[in-house]
Amino acid sequence: MGKRAFVLGGTGFVGRNIARRLADNGWDVTIGSRGKTPMPLDVADISHAVVDRREDSALGRALGGGVDVLIDVISYEIADAQQLLDLKDKAGSVVAISSASVYADAEGRSLDTIQAGNYPAFPNPIPESQRTVAPGNESYSTKKAAIEEMLLGQGDLRATVIRPCAVYGPGDTLCREWFFAKRALDRRPHVLLAYEGTSVFHTSSVRNVAELGRLAAESPGTRVLNCGDPDPPDVLRISRAIANAAGHEWEEFLISAEESEDPSLRNPWRAPRPMILDMSKAKDEIGYEPVVTYEDAIIETVEWIRSVATRSEWKEALPRAAEYLGERFDYAAEDAFLRERSSQP
Repeated sequence: MGKRAFVLGGTGFVGRNIARRLADNGWDVTIGSRGKTPMPLDVADISHAVVDRREDSALGRALGGGVDVLIDVISYEIADAQQLLDLKDKAGSVVAISSASVYADAEGRSLDTIQAGNYPAFPNPIPESQRTVAPGNESYSTKKAAIEEMLLGQGDLRATVIRPCAVYGPGDTLCREWFFAKRALDRRPHVLLAYEGTSVFHTSSVRNVAELGRLAAESPGTRVLNCGDPDPPDVLRISRAIANAAGHEWEEFLISAEESEDPSLRNPWRAPRPMILDMSKAKDEIGYEPVVTYEDAIIETVEWIRSVATRSEWKEALPRAAEYLGERFDYAAEDAFLRERSSQP
């Protein structure tokens, strides 16, 4: 029998890709979830355990006699880190999916401060040694930082923390790509790109996250590793890749930095300064090599988007995107912006 892995949160789009990657490489994998939704078809052949981590001792019981690695895709609360540490006798190692949102710049600015107009100025690229936000209960980012601190600051359980950035792929109901995919499927004649399309917010294909998770499982250790696509695309490349995958062409309007604060121009990757992750540590320490580029990965993502968007009202098929992007499809405002722009001398 091969090495045993338990993927907690394994029916979500990140977890099931990790589970699939491990199973395809000889691991004996069990997916753990609350059983609220049917097992996705792409992992239907993998063992499934119904478990709710909020129930006392439920996760320990699900691990049975123990596993070689416990991969936690859904650690969002500080108590989740303590739960993992309490299972040190049942897991040879832990791989926890965190987020690049934990990073802060030299002045303490982070993704949490963007809404206040304080966009961070990160080093380019960002190494894992970069300062992070203060651990705490205040936000998603501070909770992730607190979880990381607990996992990395102890010596009883080998724990790898993975920090992806803008994760995407089939099954992602947040789906930043819907911003351009909807416009392409609606056959919009033009697209407006803030900051002249030069913004770079490092993309992380779920397939690359899964590969890094596999390698971390096979090389246990206590460490933190970035995870991002090779040659991260700027917004212009993203818009073109999505339009091409959707079989559409449009006229691109590159909007200057001075004009880019207009609310009708906001896109999910829009930023005045880049956020690019340094991937050298993952390569040097565990031999990581990306398995897919953005342009290749986005093809299957757009195919999935097209399939769910035609099956039902998009806000039902992509509920997190509806919450995140619901106000960003004001075509009338975009057209008005262009009319006013073209009328200026």
